[in-house]
Amino acid sequence: MSDKFASMAAFVKTVDEKGFSAAARQLDLATSSVTRLVDKLEKQLGTKLLNRSTRKVTLTSAGEIFYHQAIIILRQLALAEENIRDLDIKPRGKLHIAMPTALGRLRIMPIINQFMHRFADIHIVVHLSDDEVDIQSMDVDIAIRIGPLPSITSLIVTKISSHSRYVVGAKSYFDKAGRPSHPEELDQHKCLLFAYNNGVKNWNFTPKLASESEVFTCSPQPNMVANNSEVLLEAVKDGLGIALLPDWLVENELSIGTIESVLNDFDSNPHSNEVNVYAIFPENRRTMKKVRLFIDFLKENYRLK
Repeated sequence: MSDKFASMAAFVKTVDEKGFSAAARQLDLATSSVTRLVDKLEKQLGTKLLNRSTRKVTLTSAGEIFYHQAIIILRQLALAEENIRDLDIKPRGKLHIAMPTALGRLRIMPIINQFMHRFADIHIVVHLSDDEVDIQSMDVDIAIRIGPLPSITSLIVTKISSHSRYVVGAKSYFDKAGRPSHPEELDQHKCLLFAYNNGVKNWNFTPKLASESEVFTCSPQPNMVANNSEVLLEAVKDGLGIALLPDWLVENELSIGTIESVLNDFDSNPHSNEVNVYAIFPENRRTMKKVRLFIDFLKENYRLK
C-alpha cells in the first residue's frame, strides 16, 4: 500500500477506534507511527482532520467529509486487490449476503449450507431482514430480493426464480365464512396482511385467461397485520382469516391439506404481478469469483427445491 493509502487507512482506523493507541493495536503499529501517518496526511491535504485531546480524538468538519470518502476509496482498493487475487487462486474470504427473513430461513439458508460445504474457504455473513437494506452503505456483496427492484444503476440484477403467491385460508375458516370466487368478494372476509415498509396495502389480481387483461385491486381491511409471513401462516392455520402468501411458504401446507387456496383463476400480488426472486449486487462485485460462484449455485439449487 502506498504512503497515501497507508495514511488514509491509519486515519480511518483512528476515527473508528476513537484514538491513536487503539488504532495502533488494530494495525499492529506503534502509536507514534499511526500519529505520524495521520500528521502526514493532514500536511498533504493542507487541513486539519482531527481535533486531538488527551482523552479522545474527534473529526473536524473537513475530517468528516474526508472520512466518508476515505472509507469508499479503501473499500474499492480492497475489492480491486481481491478481484486480482481471484484470477489465480480458489475463491476465499468473506461473502456478505442479505435476504428476507422467511425466504432466507426456509429456502436460501439450506442452499448456503450446501455452498459452504463445497467452498470451505468462503466465509458467509448472513443478514436476515424484511427491511430493504442499503446494499452499498452496509457493504453487502449480494442481496436476495423479491421485486419490485431498485432503480440504482450501479446495481446488477439477475433473476434466480419465478415467484407467485396464493390466497389461502384454513378449511375451518372457509366452512364458516365461505370461499370467495372473485377478488371483489374479499371485502366480506377477514384478511391477514403483510406489513410492507413501502406502505403497500393492496392486493392485485389478474385473470389467468389470456383473453382477459383487467386488473382487480382490493384493499383488505385486516384483522391482523404482521411484518413476518410465517406469523401470518400460523394465523391462517388457526382459522383467523385469509392471507396472500408466497408459494415457497405455503406449498407444503397446501399439499398436505392443512390450508386451502382460493381464487386460483387469478394471479395475485401486492405489487406488479411481474415479480421474481432476484439476486442483486453492486457493479464493482461483478468480477468477484465468489459472487459469481454463489449466484450460479443459488440459481441451480433453488430450482431443485
